[in-house]
Amino acid sequence: MTGSPQKPQELSEEEARKIGIDMRDALVRGATIIRNASINTLEDCEKMDADLQAAIGIQYYNWSWFHKYFSMICPEKLSGFHSTDWQMHILRAMRIVPSEKYYGRSGQIAMVQNHAKWLYREFFDVTYAKFGNPRQFVRLGTSDSSKNYAAEWAKRGVVGIGWRELGKLSEYIKGESIDRKEIQEKLSEIYYPNDERTASRKAGEVSNFYKSDINTVFVLMDGEQLIALADDVGSYFYDETSPMAHLKTAKWRFPFEENEKMPEKSEGKMTSCYPLTKEDNILYLYDKYYYSDDLGNHLTENIVSESEKKVRGRKPNYHTGLYSMHERNRIVFGAPGTGKSYQLKIDCEKELNGTVGDYERVTFHPDYSYSKFVGTYKPVTDSNGTIKYTFVPGPFMRLYVQAIKSGWTETPQPFLLIIEEINRAKVAAVFGDIFQLLDRDDDGVSEYDIHASEDVKNYLAGALDGRPEDYQKIKIPDNMFIWATMNSADQGVFPMDTAFKRRWNFEYLGINENEEKISGIGKIELAGSDEPVEWNILRRAINAKMSSEQFKINEDKLMGPFFLSKKIIASDENGMIIDTDKFVAAFKSKVIMYLYEDAVKQGKHRFFDGCDNSKYSSVCDAFDELGMGIFGPNFKENFYDKQRDEV
Repeated sequence: MTGSPQKPQELSEEEARKIGIDMRDALVRGATIIRNASINTLEDCEKMDADLQAAIGIQYYNWSWFHKYFSMICPEKLSGFHSTDWQMHILRAMRIVPSEKYYGRSGQIAMVQNHAKWLYREFFDVTYAKFGNPRQFVRLGTSDSSKNYAAEWAKRGVVGIGWRELGKLSEYIKGESIDRKEIQEKLSEIYYPNDERTASRKAGEVSNFYKSDINTVFVLMDGEQLIALADDVGSYFYDETSPMAHLKTAKWRFPFEENEKMPEKSEGKMTSCYPLTKEDNILYLYDKYYYSDDLGNHLTENIVSESEKKVRGRKPNYHTGLYSMHERNRIVFGAPGTGKSYQLKIDCEKELNGTVGDYERVTFHPDYSYSKFVGTYKPVTDSNGTIKYTFVPGPFMRLYVQAIKSGWTETPQPFLLIIEEINRAKVAAVFGDIFQLLDRDDDGVSEYDIHASEDVKNYLAGALDGRPEDYQKIKIPDNMFIWATMNSADQGVFPMDTAFKRRWNFEYLGINENEEKISGIGKIELAGSDEPVEWNILRRAINAKMSSEQFKINEDKLMGPFFLSKKIIASDENGMIIDTDKFVAAFKSKVIMYLYEDAVKQGKHRFFDGCDNSKYSSVCDAFDELGMGIFGPNFKENFYDKQRDEV
């Protein structure tokens, strides 16, 4: 037999004999090269590696049991450490830069063994007693948008990570591992709607944290500032009272000087939990971890980030001078499917490109309130089980704090608050006194200030390490942007008064805006049609019927090009939809449902005049048999063909 336990492959006797001879010959050739090699320098070791790889082939070169045989045959040339992790660990712990070559690293360790006049077993016992198992150094941020948790964590003997609304991570276990895909879906639903890339990236960070173990050494950092190391990582637990709700026990160690940074200081800077890979950083951390004279407990009161020290006692700098091509307050509106959210996503990426700024996205709904948007005091339970009231900031206040902190630096960064469906909530109630701050001057700063409540003053004093009196009056700084989408056609929306509207820059997306991006794709074979039907033309035809004298539906009820997402209409090189079942299902659940229950609700029996329209389900069933014939026997000639000719 050959292959793997999962995919065994049966061999004939002759085939097995031939493979055995090939292996024997490769071992003989390899042993000859190793015996004749010199390993007095790194260059010698890497030359041995290259010669060996050329002689035995890449397949055998990568097999660890080949290395095992070679190390038994030539123990003075190769070490007994067969795995890459162990080789890297031993060399780094001895302050040696590891070779990038497998046998090169083995030769490096053999040189040390020879110098010490130790056999492998003696060498292993000594190094294991000193350095233990291989370590993985993982950068772990200690701050969220409102607070640095380092001192608190150090006192409690824990480390943590955010995204509290995920709930207990232990609920995402499938089999023997955590289900990253399920976490990604939850993150996308709660924190990052319409941003799957970010949700996927953050799911990886959450998974990394959960999978950390006794061999993980967390590098506690705030931006580029090194704070502490944490090892002896224990079991996971969930603390719903803390924004950093996902916690593990750990032993804190303090080998760093004030303002100390890693050689590659920006590695993983924008990531909450990041396994470090740059060799300069790992060697630096190995040195700190194993050779620092003082790993004892410093006073946790001294654990203050560099950025926090800079802002201590300062009043806000609202005029940062940040230049932007975009308006600070803007509302993008238009019919459903015109790409409002996508437009803000693209503009957000442009605004943040090349910066270390950030954004937060929130969706308004009828029950959304000032306390959720700005913040309020809530009862929370501390680690001792004592219930106390703490100000819990909302998205506005979280971004506001970040913008203020950045305004104290030499290079202020942009911070964007993106509000989806702004008119689905009672905006006057949600914004409250913040409403007054939306009046901006030509520089992008609030033209008028407001008196902050006692709650807000105290929170800002704590978050910005100042005094409550520093925040008696507040303004929105010019590096904070508030962008929103609005669809006035939606059911259940609330009207905006004129005073609120005049504080925003409204940008209208027309019903056919950017339709060229999907032109020529989204074609599908539908029943009743003698040629492929193109989604964009069908959309325009449906809009044309809604706009006709018979129905007179307003433009804000029509459908934009992206009413069906690009994923649904994903097409091959010929423009044909790849997943036809997905398209049909989406057309029924999105297009037909929207038309039947909303856009043409009052005239649906006349609009769907090509089929049994007594029930929504009847129209869906008819679509399978008639295609666009559900819109009437003359729909193709009177509407679809005309739109095709126009396009």
